[in-house]
Amino acid sequence: MIQVISGTGNFDEVTAKGNAVVMFSAPWCGYCRRLHPMVEKVSGEISIPIYEVNCDDDKELAERFEVEIIPTLIFFRDGKEIDRIIGGGDVGYPELVKFIEKNTK
Repeated sequence: MIQVISGTGNFDEVTAKGNAVVMFSAPWCGYCRRLHPMVEKVSGEISIPIYEVNCDDDKELAERFEVEIIPTLIFFRDGKEIDRIIGGGDVGYPELVKFIEKNTK
């Protein structure tokens, strides 16, 4: 299940240790709404936590990670960005699975 987080303190705490995926999105974003169910499905299939940040509410976090296009998913390991995938119309379930698998090997 995707967990919504907000605030830099909360963000730093949940990404500090181990692996985590963070989806930067906004409620008005059509691509975000399209991708959300696929991310939700993936979250039920893996043990890595997936978090969601609303870029409208947490502009500071979006700026900190230079998120210019949404949705953007960032894979973190021990608080450091390892990889990112920018989800437009060409990102679907298979691409999400490959993204997770590639970064957990």
